[in-house]
Amino acid sequence: MAPNTERPTEADALRALAELVGDETAAGMWDLTVRALGLRRPVESVSDLRQVAEHMMITGDLVRVAGRSLKVRAITYDALSPTGGQP
Repeated sequence: MAPNTERPTEADALRALAELVGDETAAGMWDLTVRALGLRRPVESVSDLRQVAEHMMITGDLVRVAGRSLKVRAITYDALSPTGGQP
């Protein structure tokens, strides 16, 4: 399966996390993570999404999977984007 090289979004990340832990838990975890990092929602920059992903990866097994997936997608987007991941 080819990697998704489209710009990652907060909505994509929340959807992927919700598939693992459910909608309500995903929304709560996302909010807590964003606040812990001092970011604002919606998280729009790929760099900030990568930060959220890295923070999620230290949280726990299922969240680590979602975080790693988002991080890989953000890195791939940055590498292939002519704007270097800037909005």
